Amino acid sequence: MRHTGWRTADRRGIWFAAAVWFAAAGCAGERGDLGEIRKTYAQAKYEEALSLCERSIRKGNADGRVYYYSGMSLLAMDRDAEAIDRFRAGLASDTTLAEEISSALLERASASLAGGMSPRAALLAEAAADIDRDAVDGPLLYAVALGAFEKRRWSDAAYWYGKAIAEYPDTGAAESAYFNLAACRAATGDTLSAIEALDTEIERFPGGELAERALWSRSSLLFARARTEFSRGEYDAALRTAERVAAGSAEPLLVQKAKFLMGESYERKGEFDRAYAAYEAIAEENGSAPGGIAEKARAKMKSFRDAGLR
Repeated sequence: MRHTGWRTADRRGIWFAAAVWFAAAGCAGERGDLGEIRKTYAQAKYEEALSLCERSIRKGNADGRVYYYSGMSLLAMDRDAEAIDRFRAGLASDTTLAEEISSALLERASASLAGGMSPRAALLAEAAADIDRDAVDGPLLYAVALGAFEKRRWSDAAYWYGKAIAEYPDTGAAESAYFNLAACRAATGDTLSAIEALDTEIERFPGGELAERALWSRSSLLFARARTEFSRGEYDAALRTAERVAAGSAEPLLVQKAKFLMGESYERKGEFDRAYAAYEAIAEENGSAPGGIAEKARAKMKSFRDAGLR
């Protein structure tokens, strides 16, 4: 029995030693793979480095660094989407790589932006922002905002446009940023903030490429707001907003709609003389008011007379 016990103990010792050996061999293999990968990448042999990374991943020897060099190799080969996926896998394994990865993405994004490759800059900068929201600065803020805007991520785009404009207002990208910011805010139902963004754009870029579109958009948003105020019974507010449309819009139909709404607001307030005068001003344009609004104004005037209000 004593002899058998020793043999059992010997076997356990052998198994333990084997387990330790295999673990050590695995660690050594992992370190060896990474060393070879790092050396190959440093020699700018990106396809070979990527192949080594993939082999290490298949062998189960990959840590965060292997995924990092896989992403860096893909990035150097302009395979951006694949590189971003590898970086995410690396971060899932080792979160301490966040700063290195975001820096690498932002460096390549900046180079792309300088080379006129805005879509690529937006893709890479967005990926960096997902890793470290505070790492993005400078013109890349506009690139991240544009990327979110094109994906219709309105709240994200509004955040990035607001940050870009606040930190870097004196750039050619600011004009379109204000315009897109207004669109984002309108899409999320914040009409008042959208109008404010357009007010700022029109004030800062009166002769800009988007000036006419900004004026039209502002007038449309103002009229929509006036209609909402009217439907809520906020007639004084509706009058003020509609007056802004009538005074500032270059679109004849919208101007006449705003004037008609002013007449309706006065009417609801019981100020019939002012309401009649508003309708009369429309009717006196000799029928030139578009959209049949002159006819509607004349019908209103007749109803006032029939009711003995004139």
